[in-house]
Amino acid sequence: MLKSVLTANLSGDPLEQTSTLMSILTTESSPLHCFSCHPKLYFIVFGLVFMIIICSGVVGNVFIIFVILMDRKLMSSSVNQFLLNLAIADLGNLIFCSPDAILVLIDRGWLLPNFACHLLRFLQEYFLYASVLLQMAIGVERFLAICSPMRMQRFSTKTTISVLAGVWCVAACFASPYFLYQGIVFHKFYFCFWKGISHKTRTYFKYCELIVLYAIPLVFLTTLYSIMCRVLWGKEGGNHNIANHSQQEAILKLRRSVVKMLIISMLLYFLCYTPIQVLFMMEKILDHSVQLPQWLRLLLNVLSVMSSSTNPIVYIICCRHFRLRLRDIAATITAFCCWLFPSFTKSEYECVDETMTTKLSRSPYVSFRSSRRQNSRANLSTLL
Repeated sequence: MLKSVLTANLSGDPLEQTSTLMSILTTESSPLHCFSCHPKLYFIVFGLVFMIIICSGVVGNVFIIFVILMDRKLMSSSVNQFLLNLAIADLGNLIFCSPDAILVLIDRGWLLPNFACHLLRFLQEYFLYASVLLQMAIGVERFLAICSPMRMQRFSTKTTISVLAGVWCVAACFASPYFLYQGIVFHKFYFCFWKGISHKTRTYFKYCELIVLYAIPLVFLTTLYSIMCRVLWGKEGGNHNIANHSQQEAILKLRRSVVKMLIISMLLYFLCYTPIQVLFMMEKILDHSVQLPQWLRLLLNVLSVMSSSTNPIVYIICCRHFRLRLRDIAATITAFCCWLFPSFTKSEYECVDETMTTKLSRSPYVSFRSSRRQNSRANLSTLL
């Protein structure tokens, strides 16, 4: 992901076109090479912000994966299977962007083995492209479920598996140039950079990325969600195939909340990457490198990483099911801490009492007999 963010810095000097944050920060000709002024401050602030975003994103995506995998009824819904794969893609993106952040803080060039160069670049782009394609697949699935009630409203299991397999395969094809043409180059330090491919070819490839993996998904998803909003919030929003009015209202309310959640997720993704794409287009139109302040370059990198960390927060805020699971896990962790440090927790927080024990006994991760939790899971998986 870091690579795709920084290839917007295209200019005449090959090493100013490098795809890693490390090379841009350490190349003397780069507009970002001003760490001589307060170097510790830049590295500390950047390192802390970056690590907080990565750690919170990893924990959040692991939580989403855990919640969906632990519930068979959630796994039976195609949209939840897409959300599961989206969380996996975001998790992979964050994990494989971490080495770049660490290398920046070390400030000694590329210190990893040679094979790690093209492998990391490939995996970063692989998970990034998979994330974009999965959001498009989710948009199509929701469109069929909401706007085509008389036809196939949701993907079958076979269709879902086929779409997921296709998404991961197409993402691998788009990311393959980074595996084939990334290598180690030397300029005062060793860097992971494009190798064996001309500048003109790289530029054409970036144009293809811009169109296929940014412009088309943006227009496509905006169109789909606009139609869905018109259906859900219009006069025909109700499902007239359902005779029970209360059930019809419940389904409509749930579908509206899901669509709002997905729209927020989509907007956050494109907002995080729009500045990078605008910068790239400005440099191509003006035909020279756009000189940006160092803090702004760092901010663009923070935004790119945030795109993989915000989805779990959106899910928890917008979806009651994930909020319940988060509360259950928090209660379980609290009980474990009370058991592990009984004297401290009892004196300070008085958390070991009969009320907490009763609450924990009803948690689905301790006991799956709570009818309220079971009904919530059943409603979510059935109505989605």
